[in-house]
Amino acid sequence: MVLQKTFGLLFGCLLCTCNINCSGVKLVNNGYTDIVIAINPGIQYNDNLIDNIKEMVTEASSYLHRATKQQVYFSDVKILLPLNWGINSSLVQRPTTQSYEKADVLIAEPYRKYGDDPYTLQYGGCGEKGRYIHFTPNFILNNSLTAVYGSKDRVLVHEWAHLQWGVFDEYNHLVPFYISNAGIREATRCSKEIKGKPADCTGSSCSPCHIDANTGLPNGDCNFFPEKGQSSSSSIMYLQGLSNVAEFCDNKTHNPDAPNMQNKMCNYRSTWDVISKSEDFRNNTPGHNVSLMPTFTLLQAKDRVLCLVLDVSESMHQEKRIIRLQKAATIFLLQIIEEQSQVGIVTFSSGAIIKSHLKPIEGDTVRNELIQLLPTSAGGGTNICAGVQSGFEVLRGDDGATSGDEIVLLTDGEDGGIRNCFPEVEKSGAVIHTIALGPSAARELEQLSTMTGGLQFAATDNVTTNGLIDAFTGLVSANGDISQQSIQLESSGKRIDKDSWLNGTVVIDKTVGNDTFFVVTWENQTPTISVQDPSGKMYNNSDFKIDLTLHTARIKIKGTAQTGTWLYRILNPGTEQFITIMVTSRAADENVPPITVNAYIAQKDSTSPMIIYAEVSHGFLPVLFAKVTAIIERPTGSPVEQDLTDDGLGADMNRHDGVYSKYFLHVNEVGRYNLKVHVQGKEGMTRMAIRRGGRALYIPGYTENGNIQANPPRPPVNEEDLDAKLGDFSRVKSGGVISVPVGTPIVDFPPCKITDLQATIVKDKVKLEWTAPGEDYDQGTASRYEMRMSDNLLQLRDNFAIAALVNLDNLNPRPYGSRETVTIVPENTELHNGTTVYFALRAYDKVNAYSELSNVAKASVFVPLIEHPNGINISMIVMIVAIVAIIVCLIAGITTCTVHRKSQRKIFDTPAHNRRQPGLPTGTQVCQHLLSPMEETELEIIEAVITEPLSSGRAETIEDHQELHPGQAVVEEQELEEEEGSEGRRHSTVIRFHTHSHQLRH
Repeated sequence: MVLQKTFGLLFGCLLCTCNINCSGVKLVNNGYTDIVIAINPGIQYNDNLIDNIKEMVTEASSYLHRATKQQVYFSDVKILLPLNWGINSSLVQRPTTQSYEKADVLIAEPYRKYGDDPYTLQYGGCGEKGRYIHFTPNFILNNSLTAVYGSKDRVLVHEWAHLQWGVFDEYNHLVPFYISNAGIREATRCSKEIKGKPADCTGSSCSPCHIDANTGLPNGDCNFFPEKGQSSSSSIMYLQGLSNVAEFCDNKTHNPDAPNMQNKMCNYRSTWDVISKSEDFRNNTPGHNVSLMPTFTLLQAKDRVLCLVLDVSESMHQEKRIIRLQKAATIFLLQIIEEQSQVGIVTFSSGAIIKSHLKPIEGDTVRNELIQLLPTSAGGGTNICAGVQSGFEVLRGDDGATSGDEIVLLTDGEDGGIRNCFPEVEKSGAVIHTIALGPSAARELEQLSTMTGGLQFAATDNVTTNGLIDAFTGLVSANGDISQQSIQLESSGKRIDKDSWLNGTVVIDKTVGNDTFFVVTWENQTPTISVQDPSGKMYNNSDFKIDLTLHTARIKIKGTAQTGTWLYRILNPGTEQFITIMVTSRAADENVPPITVNAYIAQKDSTSPMIIYAEVSHGFLPVLFAKVTAIIERPTGSPVEQDLTDDGLGADMNRHDGVYSKYFLHVNEVGRYNLKVHVQGKEGMTRMAIRRGGRALYIPGYTENGNIQANPPRPPVNEEDLDAKLGDFSRVKSGGVISVPVGTPIVDFPPCKITDLQATIVKDKVKLEWTAPGEDYDQGTASRYEMRMSDNLLQLRDNFAIAALVNLDNLNPRPYGSRETVTIVPENTELHNGTTVYFALRAYDKVNAYSELSNVAKASVFVPLIEHPNGINISMIVMIVAIVAIIVCLIAGITTCTVHRKSQRKIFDTPAHNRRQPGLPTGTQVCQHLLSPMEETELEIIEAVITEPLSSGRAETIEDHQELHPGQAVVEEQELEEEEGSEGRRHSTVIRFHTHSHQLRH
């Protein structure tokens, strides 16, 4: 399928940010400038917090410089203080375009206390910037936490790599250990040179890990305790807390076998490979003689100062736009703008008129006075710069400056002179939010909001979508005080026939209920309105305030609205007309954050598709299993609805992180596309979760001089607390605008990348499963698959076309989201114990455009422990080739074995057929390989089972052995049944190696 693809799109600030990363960070002469660290308004004033932030960043600057091979450092940092902090005004400056919502680092308490894990919220894929870093104040203030996270400066650099360069963690809490391709049990880490000891520790008591007989991996609460003194210097994305670690894993030290997020998300590339090829490093060279000491500026937010700059040109008479403007602006003034804000009004056509200078919002009286000053008529041309300049004049009314102030600019017309005021706008320090009304608004309009970090919205003349009202409803404060923000619970409408009803429900959940408004609008005749609360109380037309001029009915529920489901029934008594309903509310308790929705749009580069994201959260905790629908209002035609998912497939990068995603491919005409998101939560389904991705490793402890020093365990998560019933809830959030310019070319989208390929050994076959991609990313049905296999993971990544082809000719792809399953018998590959095979595939569409290569699935043959008839455990855990090499190691130990022979132990010479084969490693190499850094720390016997032709010179069975010395081996033999197709009888040789430096008694 061929779809339009947007190049050079003008993306809007969506809900709180210009895209996901509306950060103002710049790299200037090797130094990062304009970094914003914002302190949440809920945190009490603390001088030490500011001092510790400065100390952390200063030390991190040097560490960052060293980690990036002397290429970058932190140069300029702004610390944004809460409005309610009493601090000497001479010490602080006014913010310009900086805000809490756009900060790079947030210092905030989590809603529910589950420890102080620093983390970075990442929406996108490899190399894509994150949303923000979150530190708790306790992490910043409590130096004792360095034992479990490492020093704060190192943690900041770890998180900065997530945020700025889009790399991922190199550990894995869910898969802390794995069996390597060489059959060695390893901790999931990078680099593999990090030494340590696995153990199961409870309190101060530690014991060897129990090994699962079926998987060969540690069970239960086994952790890897790194040695405190390391020779390895990498990697920061694994264990930044180690004193010697000061580098990222590069192509020499990277561990592609480790089952971690970095390998999964970045196609097995090293973190330094991703970082060094990012935009920051493409044309960057190491700086010379630069000071690594950052400069700090304290900024303090203030109450909102805002001016409505409204178009009243002749075209505003079309499609009743001036009336719709009045309705939407009235809702903003009555329900959205926060108390203690200051608001002014300017109208413009060919010139501009100041309708009201700044007025403080203190109760409904001032709000209603401002509503009376909204425009009611239109005429003349369109001079946007005149309106903006008059808006600046109004904003200077409070302190003589415009820094940090806001303009809401609405227009429906074109203006060839709009660029004339761009320099003034850029220097103003003010934030301009833009609303494009109708199809002909100036194409350059969004550049005003882009250069000032403002929000962007658009509304068509389709009144059933509530687009203009939704835009004004999205203009909430960005100061971080969520308890004061208005939250939209419902926004819907439709064309209603005569004597027909618009019926529905609105949920008032337990996190909201204050300042609750129901607003109904219509075109012609006043409808009959009935609203019923959960207790059965009825509200009808007589309870609503009805404005017959604006065709609006409004009711404010007294006190805190009752929790539960509210019913509404609206009867249209006259001719067919559009009827809409909108409900807003605020937090019920300032100490309990309401459930919130933030929506964004992103594009990795000019050749990639757009992706819609909606983050649903309760405080900082993600909310799972909600129904999330994106509604896209196109330039013409009916809106497009798309369900967003949080399943880790298609556009969604991380499963169950509360971020719901979907590719947006319905770009089929020039113009603006307006987005809003509708979210519904159902009791018994939606739940909270702990945010798990992109966080610094909580270090379980260290090994020092062979002894484990365990840290206190991570604070436990109360699952019942997470499962606490959120109840039913509903949210609506405006998602901004996407502009598609004239001349957009037509391109074809391939199927999306398959990210969940799994391979499982079933007897002598391999079962492969994955989720089907679409014809165009996550939409439609792919045409065919190409799967290949190899015994080398990196061959599939680097030379996919020459790997062995898996025949999938008989598999017809199913629609996107379906589960694909196929079972194969690998050709030219024998699935014996120790075999490891890798698989990868890509999907093709009808014109042979193909997806990115899937994740690489690993299939390993592991035979679990079996019980010998005499009670001896035999483990088939080593590949045949490796076992033969081990026998060579046995030869080297025979002399030592002879010296220590006991009366009942019989050591025999290795038969001729066990001699080393050409091409195999020496016995010394095999012994060294077996005695890996991790395995040296365990007291255990490694067993290898070898099946070979029966020799006439076979030795007697060992009846007893009491003591093994380092490097010594004992061989046991027993006869096995005759095998079909073999010559003579066969026997197995069991080799036991003592792998610890101390003696072991059997």
